[in-house]
Amino acid sequence: MKRTHLITLIAVFSVMLISHASAQIIFFADFETASSEAVPDASVNDPANWVSENEGTVWAEATEFPGGEGALHQTQEGCGISGNTPLPGVDEFSDGIIQAVFSWQDDDGVGFQFRRVGDDRGYLVAFGYNETPQIIIGSLADGCCPSGQCLDQCSCENGGNELVGVDHGLGAGLTQDNSVAYLARVQVTDTLIQAWYMPLADAPGLFVDSAELGDPVVEYDGADDLGPGSVGIWHESWGNGRMGSVLVTGPGGTVAVDPHAKLSTTWGEVKSSY
Repeated sequence: MKRTHLITLIAVFSVMLISHASAQIIFFADFETASSEAVPDASVNDPANWVSENEGTVWAEATEFPGGEGALHQTQEGCGISGNTPLPGVDEFSDGIIQAVFSWQDDDGVGFQFRRVGDDRGYLVAFGYNETPQIIIGSLADGCCPSGQCLDQCSCENGGNELVGVDHGLGAGLTQDNSVAYLARVQVTDTLIQAWYMPLADAPGLFVDSAELGDPVVEYDGADDLGPGSVGIWHESWGNGRMGSVLVTGPGGTVAVDPHAKLSTTWGEVKSSY
């Protein structure tokens, strides 16, 4: 009888271990050749798999990146090439963390679309730079922001159709030579959207709990279109900017979780009883 119970428990704990391990990071692109860290596999690092909805947006492999790893380089410029590039295979996002490391070579912004379904459902968090020194949260339902338009053209900045916009807190006169990397993170929990924005050098790590990043720069509690939907990289005329370490997690609020830690103690207790 004990042997039967033990076999059953082995099966249960195996399922728990797999589900905990797979529920954390659902997408990670580090753009490193033959990467063993990419999730779900190294195909997410291939620029050919990053296909923008706007043909004017062109992603290429970057040769240098201040983020310390590989990166993609957005090679074009102008409001007409603005728009969203869906993350390969991330189509069912509701809650979790979306994060990337960016560097700039012009004054315009970049960000994330998420919970997107079609052209008029989902949300945008835009991380401005020198021209628009704000973080802006907008809704696709309010027209923020169609492909081929900058934020001013779709009236989603400076008190227009956006849900909220606050000063990004980075100051003025930021470098435009791709020499400084910035961490941009969005955490989505039910109706709450929170965003953090800081020089990568000031961040305690890429995979830390959001609480370790300090208070969010902006938050909005009213995102009642819960998805699920796709996740994408959105930009407005973000010419020659670079992007690395693109991360998406499932719900839970943290990416610094060892999926084995809690289970190993419990499993040890189970084994000792047999």
